[in-house]
Amino acid sequence: MRLRAMRMILVGAAAAMTAGCVSDGYHGGGGPYGGYAYDGGDWAGERRAYGGDLRGPGVPLLDPWLTETEEGRAIVTVGFYDSAEGFVSEEIAHRANIWFRRYADHDRDMRITDPEIRTALVAAAGRYVR
Repeated sequence: MRLRAMRMILVGAAAAMTAGCVSDGYHGGGGPYGGYAYDGGDWAGERRAYGGDLRGPGVPLLDPWLTETEEGRAIVTVGFYDSAEGFVSEEIAHRANIWFRRYADHDRDMRITDPEIRTALVAAAGRYVR
């Protein structure tokens, strides 16, 4: 009797796990709006750097190399989704400065030099600036 009860519990648990995988909402299920999986036609194309001047309350807070160079503007507008149209909030400016300073400091001495800045600008903006 004990073996049969244990077997029934295992079969029930396996059935519950399988049912959860079939209707997980990601692979085609998910109710009236469909699943969340990439469907092949959802690709909107490659993101492009914003071509105009940056604007918004965060622009004065950005480091000069992020506002005065084409590579820096590309890093801000491509790397931070909320500023894709050139509008930079204060939060985005702080995040962009912190990210770039950490990225540019190759030797981790808490100081970034001109060669480190230039190398990081070119490497980070890469294919977005022609």
